[in-house]
Amino acid sequence: MTSSDSECEFTFGEGIEYALQEISIDSQDRQIFTRDAQTIQNAFIQAISRYDPTFKNAFRGLSLGGSFLDDIRIELPDEFDMHVKIVLPFEVEPIRVSNYPGYVFLRVGNRYARHHCIQTYGADGKFINRELIQTWFRTNISAVMNELQNIRCGNRSYSLKYTAHGYGVAHTLVATERRRRHRKIYFDFVPVFEFEACEWPRHFSRVPNAGRTWLAVPRKYMGKNVNDSRSFMVCAPHWERLVLHKKQNLKDSLRLMKAFRNANDMPHLVSYMIKTLYLNAVEERKTNWNQAPGRILIRLMVELLMDLLDGFQEFYLAPDHNNFSNISREEIQEYKRIVGRTLKKLISRRNADYLTWDDLSNFFGVEC
Repeated sequence: MTSSDSECEFTFGEGIEYALQEISIDSQDRQIFTRDAQTIQNAFIQAISRYDPTFKNAFRGLSLGGSFLDDIRIELPDEFDMHVKIVLPFEVEPIRVSNYPGYVFLRVGNRYARHHCIQTYGADGKFINRELIQTWFRTNISAVMNELQNIRCGNRSYSLKYTAHGYGVAHTLVATERRRRHRKIYFDFVPVFEFEACEWPRHFSRVPNAGRTWLAVPRKYMGKNVNDSRSFMVCAPHWERLVLHKKQNLKDSLRLMKAFRNANDMPHLVSYMIKTLYLNAVEERKTNWNQAPGRILIRLMVELLMDLLDGFQEFYLAPDHNNFSNISREEIQEYKRIVGRTLKKLISRRNADYLTWDDLSNFFGVEC
């Protein structure tokens, strides 16, 4: 801590390091939440498998997504994004959707195939119906909730509540500890179909993948009034993880950006948009990832401001798709104002080499 200025408490680098410490996850919390989450997930899947033999036969495991997979979560480790992998007993081929970048239809190769999630679409043939998949999950989850009200996790016990029913993408369940009601764990379960890297549709962007699999996620066209019940969006968390691998300063900067988002009330700048900002910057070699996290933060905040000015953020897996399509024009304007103001002040503080307690609170929500 330094400076003759009575307001100054840190050098710029010291302040950034202090903020990172304050937003980091306690290792004991991580261990406890992760262990309890695994027990709850297992109880959830086992209950559905007992209730529905068709689900039991189709289920091929859970895979983690989101901030936990990338090790970029901040604050409490209490949210888990879980992909529920489904395999149906017939060949499914992902087909690129014209005019909707990042979307695929899942065509069923066997015209005699029968399943309650298949629908015939005229001369186009048979496809997986996204809405029927979500209805299937919704029905099963609702049917087993009564038996998920006392899940034992060591000396703790949790009850589950079904709060979002897959009308967007995820089926959200909240586990509440029965004795300490303030302790909660949040789960987003998303049904997905998994494909090999070689099944990535032609004409899609070629993305480094190291032979890892990718997923098709049930999702409506974003920002469109048009609906097609066949639509699925591509998702490749393990491909994206490769981009962030062994770039610790970059990941620390990404955590700071998420803390900035939270501290400045920008709820529709969702975590995946922040992650995409960094994925695209790495792809385009926008900065040196060995720089200090605070310097990377400033560089990427410039990129965020440029995206907001354009009203367009390229989806890493499909650059013609706009990640910002669901943010209103008014919110874009407000976010531009917040980012521009903060960027100007961050640059000033970096040049003067100091940060104050007020800065840490205003920039990152860190209190003394």
